Amino acid sequence: MAVQSNPQSTWLTVVQVGAAALSPVIAVVGGWIAWQQVRINRNKLKLDRFDRRFEIYEAAMSFVASIVTHGSVREEWRGEFQLKSRGALFLVSKEIDQYVEELLKMSNRLVYLTIQLQTPLLTDAKREELGSELTNVHAWFHDQWKIIPEKFAPYLAVDDI
Repeated sequence: MAVQSNPQSTWLTVVQVGAAALSPVIAVVGGWIAWQQVRINRNKLKLDRFDRRFEIYEAAMSFVASIVTHGSVREEWRGEFQLKSRGALFLVSKEIDQYVEELLKMSNRLVYLTIQLQTPLLTDAKREELGSELTNVHAWFHDQWKIIPEKFAPYLAVDDI
């Protein structure tokens, strides 16, 4: 005697099995989408951090370029550099923050030497001493063209973005 199956119950079983199999598939697809969003957000954060660090790099290069080109420091250049480079300690590193401070200190030294050399009552020896130091400060700023990219290079790598 052959067992007759009810076509309706077979169809119901197929639907139930399909529905049961669909839930894990939906969960896997949802997990994959969530993981992709995590990766996208992580890359966005890296890109934003790169942009902020690059602004500090550009500010340093622009500041040095202005000084090298004109041979002097204007207060607005220093102010703009300070504004754009603030946060270097948090965005880049303590080393870069100290380097930014060194650039500002040397720019102050350049201003001081320039003012001192304009003093009319300087002895020839003192004038020569100040002139020599001024030349050294100018040379130091000129050397920063090579040093700034070297200092910032580890923080501006794009291979991990």
